[in-house]
Amino acid sequence: MFEVRLDRARLVRFLSVTATVLLGMHAILYVIHFQVVEIPWYALQLFDVNEEHNLPTWFSGFNLGISTLFLWLISREKKRLADTQSTRWFVLFVGFFYLFVDEIAGLHETVNSIMEPSWAWGGLVIVLIVGVYFIPFLRSLPARTLRQFVTAGAVFVGGAIIMELVGEPIDGDSLAYAMSTWVEEGMEMFGVILFTRAQLDYLMGGKKEAIVSMSPSRDAI
Repeated sequence: MFEVRLDRARLVRFLSVTATVLLGMHAILYVIHFQVVEIPWYALQLFDVNEEHNLPTWFSGFNLGISTLFLWLISREKKRLADTQSTRWFVLFVGFFYLFVDEIAGLHETVNSIMEPSWAWGGLVIVLIVGVYFIPFLRSLPARTLRQFVTAGAVFVGGAIIMELVGEPIDGDSLAYAMSTWVEEGMEMFGVILFTRAQLDYLMGGKKEAIVSMSPSRDAI
């Protein structure tokens, strides 16, 4: 068995500051690139939130990985307690694990390159179906957690799908497009951060710090 002490405020602050810095670099570099002087591609792509395998992508993968880990811990504990919503907690974990893999591997980008219309239309349908499936789950949550989960989900979906559709007709080689992807990826990053914060608030029962203990046989929260 090993124990990990979690400081909710410190973790959320670290994730928020890192996301803000990366988003700030993207915005600053593209404003300079289109309004002042052309910046070499290798410098732009390092902080371009719309590119793959760079600093923002690695952070987004880490961000999703943290949230996925907490979902795994909660789903394991819910299963141990025979909670009526344990299956939906596990489904949520699987969904976030897919998002984590997708962020690293760029699966949706591959799909989007070979199909018309945008993958986001299919994603919107999936969100509606998943939303209906999770209604009993949401009703089982404490009011505070419900508000936090819904807010985080709305921010993330607004960025991942709505802003994807908004940015699709914009010229890809323009400041307007660079700013639309900035908003899109920023909403995704902070949507996940808000969800992680909500999970920690739920996990810790409102406490600022808690210890998570894990063993090969079971996970205790």
